[in-house]
Amino acid sequence: MRIAIVGAGLAGLACAHELERLGHECEVFEKRDRVGKMFNTVETMLESLSTEPSKDVFETLRQELHLPLNPANHITRLVLHSQSRDTLIRGHVGYTTTRGPEARSLEQQLLRHCRSPVRFDQNPDVEELATAYDWVVVATGSPRWPKHFGLWQRDIAWYIRGANVIGDFNPGELHFYFNTRYAGTGYAMIAPFDERMASVGLGVPDSSEEAVEAYWTRFRQEQGHLWERIEDEFKLECYEIGRVKQRVVGNVTFVGNAGGFIEPLGITGQQSALQSGVLAARKIALGDEAFDRFAARWDHFYSDMMRLRLYVNAWTDREMDRLVGLTGHGVGSVLIRSPLNLLDLVGTAMAHLPITQDPSAEVGPS
Repeated sequence: MRIAIVGAGLAGLACAHELERLGHECEVFEKRDRVGKMFNTVETMLESLSTEPSKDVFETLRQELHLPLNPANHITRLVLHSQSRDTLIRGHVGYTTTRGPEARSLEQQLLRHCRSPVRFDQNPDVEELATAYDWVVVATGSPRWPKHFGLWQRDIAWYIRGANVIGDFNPGELHFYFNTRYAGTGYAMIAPFDERMASVGLGVPDSSEEAVEAYWTRFRQEQGHLWERIEDEFKLECYEIGRVKQRVVGNVTFVGNAGGFIEPLGITGQQSALQSGVLAARKIALGDEAFDRFAARWDHFYSDMMRLRLYVNAWTDREMDRLVGLTGHGVGSVLIRSPLNLLDLVGTAMAHLPITQDPSAEVGPS
């Protein structure tokens, strides 16, 4: 059986790894000259916000998905900031991960465990591949091919802006800022690589390049005292997130963001990308229906999260203060130790309320 995978990101490499484990060879095509993002960043896997709640997300990745991955840091202190409040949550919050070209990144870890050839600087036509291979897995992280097949429904776009900075940091401490002055109804984050370097970034939903640059300038001016200097800056990126009508068309399967497996809140996405890649491999190699069951659960979860996102779009700093305040007095520490899926609970509650916010409305810096 000939299998092609388009995209050497998390979903694509996870799919290749699982196919190899199940005794199948594949070819991976990557349009860039290396795997992963173009720059090093730190991202999060927070336990209580996982789509598949577990005691330890990386143990789940290793045991259930057979992915030999390691995190960058174990997070035991989560600090939430709003305009008027600050809350510290202690306990097993989750992990940070490194993304990009450095050796610790999830993509590089996966690449070291894959035997399949990765053909760099290749951006093949998926329809042409479909005539030459028995299966084609689209894992490009982009809606280009779902749009081409008429499957894509856009919901939101996240603008990412930030830098890697030098300073003194606690690798086990993660800071989130919910402040309309810094990111509209999105967030700012300070996440350490190690004791001397951290990733500082903004995630701003449905905005514009000009507005995001204004947010970034303000955040640096007001919070720049937390680091000594900027080592390198992230280029402005815009990630379109949406859903697909179906994930298997003939012998073509869509995974990761190309399969609509990134949630619209902008918080989680790595675990679902990895899981979609592994389960797609099992569907191809074994005829396993776990991919279809996961996709059905994901679509329900995604709908709830999109409804929640539309509510958050209308928030002011008053609502953000309330959110941060509610997690104080030990409540946040209790919640993160709960086996319940907090996003799922909130999203389900939101499903019973009407939506009044226009999802296409832009929010700019005041």
